[in-house]
Amino acid sequence: LVMFEVAKKTIMPYKTVNNLISFTAMWYKINELSRKNLTQVQIAALLDVNRSTVRRYQMMSEAEFKERVQGIQLQRKHKLDSYRGFITKDLQDAPYLSCAQVKDHLLENFPDMPYVSDRTVYNYVMRVREEEDIPVMSEPVRQMHKLPECEYGEQAQVDYGEKWLRTSSGHRVKVHAFVMVLSRSRYKFVYLQNVPFTAKTTVYAHHLAFKYFGGMPRKILYDQDCKLLSDENYGDYKTTDEMAKFIAEAGFEPVFAMPRDPQTKGKVENAVGYVKNNFLRGRVYQNIELLNEQAIGWLGRTANAKPHAMTRLVPADVFEEERKHLLPYTLSVEEPKADLRAYTVRSDNTILYHSNTYDLPSGTYKGKGTKVLVSKDLDANQLAIYDEDSNTLITRHEISPLKGMHITMEGHATVKQRDMLESEKILHEYLGQWGEDCMLSKFLAELKYDRPRYYAKSVKAMASFLTNYNKDSALALVELYSDQKVYNAAKMEEIAKGLCNRETDSAEPTIKVVPPGLNKQDITPEKRSVKDYEQIIGEGGAE
Repeated sequence: LVMFEVAKKTIMPYKTVNNLISFTAMWYKINELSRKNLTQVQIAALLDVNRSTVRRYQMMSEAEFKERVQGIQLQRKHKLDSYRGFITKDLQDAPYLSCAQVKDHLLENFPDMPYVSDRTVYNYVMRVREEEDIPVMSEPVRQMHKLPECEYGEQAQVDYGEKWLRTSSGHRVKVHAFVMVLSRSRYKFVYLQNVPFTAKTTVYAHHLAFKYFGGMPRKILYDQDCKLLSDENYGDYKTTDEMAKFIAEAGFEPVFAMPRDPQTKGKVENAVGYVKNNFLRGRVYQNIELLNEQAIGWLGRTANAKPHAMTRLVPADVFEEERKHLLPYTLSVEEPKADLRAYTVRSDNTILYHSNTYDLPSGTYKGKGTKVLVSKDLDANQLAIYDEDSNTLITRHEISPLKGMHITMEGHATVKQRDMLESEKILHEYLGQWGEDCMLSKFLAELKYDRPRYYAKSVKAMASFLTNYNKDSALALVELYSDQKVYNAAKMEEIAKGLCNRETDSAEPTIKVVPPGLNKQDITPEKRSVKDYEQIIGEGGAE
């Protein structure tokens, strides 16, 4: 038991633990047998050890035994001993850190640190906590106090949220929400999009909110968001160009909360959660226009019509008073058009979009630097691709939810691809073979697998020479090619000519059906008669 407690409280490799067990067990067993008055010879025989070993253990005192045990424990230095000082300081500075966080800090500060498992780090950290008396503590709780209610029309708070919705067809669409709350009345407004908000769409959302309220507050509290800020500038905030222009024209004052401080704007944080978990949760997405109509209806009957959980007042009732204190708003803002983003056209007439390649018509690529404009229509689940110079529509593609796919469209094929497809069609029509399970389709699949680079040329050659024979003969040839695994188009034609029987010049060629097991050496190509060549040469000489 003592030995196992020692092994449990220390971090030792497997071999060291085994050494400790063997040494400890031997010491206790020899002492036990000695107390039974057995001689050294008898003990050595029972334990299958040398008598000198028995004598050495008998002469060892308990103090010497404990010293030897401690020596075995210290035989091997632990991998993390070199980092003990860092781990100790890390835990002293932040006692609430988990073992996983400690490991991450080690990897961040010591990139060359040898590999250690999570379990090893856990054991070592717990040992350091015990030896250095650093108990696990929870993170300090921030002390807060409730602020007095602001004046009517004084402030609004703005934040964003997002949630995945299901469509009627089973697809998923991420909906992005802009939420504004008047701080005094808790009167809310929400505007939804199926694409992330930009500076332009954020300005438009403000415009809709002010129209909904019938005015605007004197101040609006924001996060330090990239859609609003171009530079924090140590407190002298620089807003984006679109937002700066809108603020100057509208006349309200923007206020920005400190980073990672959601408590500062708790009213709108709660409102965003309310929108996500009450309005959007479980709702089926049809299109964004309908969803915004449904949101306005929800605001009127639920969000602004029910008593607020904190104030116990109905926001719509309190808003009747706050409306009188809002600043007038008279601006006109047009709805932004769908953003067109430039994408580089690759040399194979494709663009890379969200880890998928989308095919473009042959000739779209005009050299290095060729670009197209892409717009995403999530309601139709499509990409619209436009010419960069003329803004004319080039093509549309269904958006694939998968990764690593190549999405093509009929009509975008190259001349080579069109010839290949036409040749396949000729073969299928001439032989009357259709469907994936037919003999021709199976052979073409084998040919494509064996000769992918030469598949187009091979199919074109097959369509050229097989149509010179009647249907039955051509089918017999395809069956022969498949059985004998002949995938070279030149050899296919050579075999066809070797088996062909031309009775007359006008007669339709036929194929001799040969038994299975045909070997290449058994095939003899058709040879012209020497007289034929003499006749041709003679005619040429006469001319």
